[in-house]
Amino acid sequence: MNHSEKAMQNKKSLLQRLLFLYIALFLVIATGLVHSVLGSFGRGAETGMEMGAEIAEKLQQGNPRMIYLLGDVHILETPENSDTIRIGSTEINPVVTRLNLIVNEPADGLSPLGIVFRSVGGSAWLYFFALFIPLLLLAVIILMIMIIHSLRRSIREERPLAPRNVWYLRSIGVLTILSELANSLLSHTMNHRAAELLANSGFAVDTSLHLSYTMIIMGILILFSAEVFAIGQNLSEEQKLTI
Repeated sequence: MNHSEKAMQNKKSLLQRLLFLYIALFLVIATGLVHSVLGSFGRGAETGMEMGAEIAEKLQQGNPRMIYLLGDVHILETPENSDTIRIGSTEINPVVTRLNLIVNEPADGLSPLGIVFRSVGGSAWLYFFALFIPLLLLAVIILMIMIIHSLRRSIREERPLAPRNVWYLRSIGVLTILSELANSLLSHTMNHRAAELLANSGFAVDTSLHLSYTMIIMGILILFSAEVFAIGQNLSEEQKLTI
């Protein structure tokens, strides 16, 4: 085996390992989305159907109400008079750490469409912001599929990996970090709204900003791998020019 054939075999082996790693990363991200986003979407869709039916009923009765969801509210302290659950001789004191609140308020002259657009957090911009986050995650999945497709073509045609994959990786890293920041900001805003509503209820709401550092670190690692890959491509191009 001459030097050229050995280099080509090593390059093919490297691409195969990259393909395996990208598929593994894609499966991890996809599995996480199924458990978190789709699971939450299923529960949210059921709650949304119930809220929609109640809104329609109030409109038909001529008593329009603004009914909206404040989800995943972080609770620091529960009221002292929380009900104790008794099972035989066993007493259980529930400690609430998360709440989903469905708020029912006067519509104040809002149109039916305005009421619908305020069904998340009581604010139209929160409604659209909540729809924006799944789109970011969907973009990440599409970019991952494009990278995997490009790797398969490179292996099949025995050619170097396309430079555009660096931009795909950078985009995935940025979108991963952006989606986590957007989700944290949405939750933070809802917690503040819940704190106002529950001010005299005995519930103490945690209004601090919560970030998933795992997702932030994952995004940074993806950006780091993109830069390493870009450096490798530049060194390869420089080597070709010197030869």
